Amino acid sequence: MKSLRRLSTLAFALSISAALASNAHAQATCGNTGAAGTNCAPAGTTAGVTLQRIVFMSISPPAATLTAPTDLDFVGGGTTTKTDVNAHVITVRANSAWTLTVKGAAWTGTGNTAKLIADLTWSKTGGAPFTAMTNAAVTLNSGIATASVVTNVTYLTNWALVSDSPGTYLMALTFTLTAP
Repeated sequence: MKSLRRLSTLAFALSISAALASNAHAQATCGNTGAAGTNCAPAGTTAGVTLQRIVFMSISPPAATLTAPTDLDFVGGGTTTKTDVNAHVITVRANSAWTLTVKGAAWTGTGNTAKLIADLTWSKTGGAPFTAMTNAAVTLNSGIATASVVTNVTYLTNWALVSDSPGTYLMALTFTLTAP
């Protein structure tokens, strides 16, 4: 009976030792006893995280109001243009290289729906050169990782007195921010 108790006690002690040993392996430890100025720096300690790709875009205002021509705009002929400086202000934040694209869709509304998509042109310089809007994505701006890049979009709209009927003209625009 005594040997059975000893065996039980020994088994219990071994299981406690094994539990303490497994905890010791999960910790970085070191020890140093000595004169002043000694230090202890355990090897293998780390901190880690996986950071995902971050992209952010804001567009202000969400709907840009374009300037309509008046009768005085057509005094010199049957066509005119109207410029809307900084009609959209786009802010981009990204933690990697990024590309901002824009594309348009067919004009809708109560006006002449045969108006060309290319009658709306854009510029990020506030003036010439202007790029005709298309229904395919075109690069508006690009850059490297940034805390904030602002792109001001100016629109120049082409108007024709004879073919642009009275009414409302709307074009859906798609701005896409990618970080490959």
